[in-house]
Amino acid sequence: MPAATIPLDISPLLIAISEALDLISPALVNHHRQVARIAFQLGRSAGLSRQELTDLTLAGLIHDIGGLSLASRLDVLQFDMATPEEHTLPGYLLLKKFPPLAPLARLVRFHHLPWDQGAGAGHAGEPVPRAAHLLHLADRVAILIRPQEEILGQPGRILAQIEERSGTTFLPEAVAAFREVAASEAFWFDLVSSRPCEGIMTGLPTDVTDARQENLLDLARMFRQLIDFRSRFTATHSSGVAAVAHWLAGKAGFSPPVCQRMEIAGLLHDIGKFVVPQEILEKTRPLSREDFYAIRKHPYFSQRILSQVPGFEEISQWAALHHERLDGTGYPFRLAGDRLPPGARLMAVADTFTALTEMRPYRAAMSGRGTLRAMESMSKGGKLDADLYGLVHDHLEEVDFLREEAQQASFEEHRIFLAEWAALRG
Repeated sequence: MPAATIPLDISPLLIAISEALDLISPALVNHHRQVARIAFQLGRSAGLSRQELTDLTLAGLIHDIGGLSLASRLDVLQFDMATPEEHTLPGYLLLKKFPPLAPLARLVRFHHLPWDQGAGAGHAGEPVPRAAHLLHLADRVAILIRPQEEILGQPGRILAQIEERSGTTFLPEAVAAFREVAASEAFWFDLVSSRPCEGIMTGLPTDVTDARQENLLDLARMFRQLIDFRSRFTATHSSGVAAVAHWLAGKAGFSPPVCQRMEIAGLLHDIGKFVVPQEILEKTRPLSREDFYAIRKHPYFSQRILSQVPGFEEISQWAALHHERLDGTGYPFRLAGDRLPPGARLMAVADTFTALTEMRPYRAAMSGRGTLRAMESMSKGGKLDADLYGLVHDHLEEVDFLREEAQQASFEEHRIFLAEWAALRG
């Protein structure tokens, strides 16, 4: 297997995802990036090692990534949460599957664990990283900030509320670190700036240590689960698109490295669905006009997220244009004809084929032949690439078998994920 030529620094991807997560609700704007900034300052004050500081900062960027529903995301804005495990455990289970991010998984799992006079140093016989308690404090400081008030009028109130919980809710060492950083006006100005993460990644070792193609695929598969597992109706979608895209690229004569990048684009093409509430993805009644408006955002945000990652230029383009059509009737960029590169045309065919063969809450899955009839109409109508559709038509049984095989594997992954989540919740 040839080595990948893409240098992979994961910090831009995590920063972009944190931005997307905070777009679910106006109440969440900047939350993840504020937490990352606070955590970075606390970790530096507490004397964490360079690697510990990196893990803490990156965990801050995506600490609520397991919040699968809007309700669970908004629950984090309550200072005393009723059910924090509704978002901490899914995030932990998904992140731990990718070894370079496994240290972040444990921080995410325990970032609402109270110190409880030292009992929080461990959980179920497992030691809890000190950084998890720093992340807990950073998260709670962020939700105490009132955006409508001048920031310099707030430190006294916030510090008093945090110090009141020292030893019970919060690790005293973390409270001492907060007391130190909170004395600086610049600390507070950074938190309410439009770019609270600016500069904090400089010098931190945020690259995936082994950036071979296998690692790149593993990273994409992890994020595919984060995307698709938000709804039982889409739990296997991106794996199907990736399998079809890889197969179709090979049939169309693309080189093996390009076929692999096409697979990665397929795994990540719906990453912009982070901005779509789970309640809409799970809706069994007909979607409202507003629901459709929310859904139509997602390819735009796929482009916005992936384009920030150095080396992902092609992947970003292919992924973001999967709802564009050759006649210009697609969305969100309304590109047509020669403005759609071959990879984007291929991704549109792979996504359409996979989506039509899947069951959705508002319709049954189509048979293979029914899918071909629908795609033939789109091809003749100038929406899908006729040559690429022809490859699907001529090899229907082969491509449908590969699609189903990939989706069955993903279905099993989803089943195991739900079982593990249930076991951890007890």
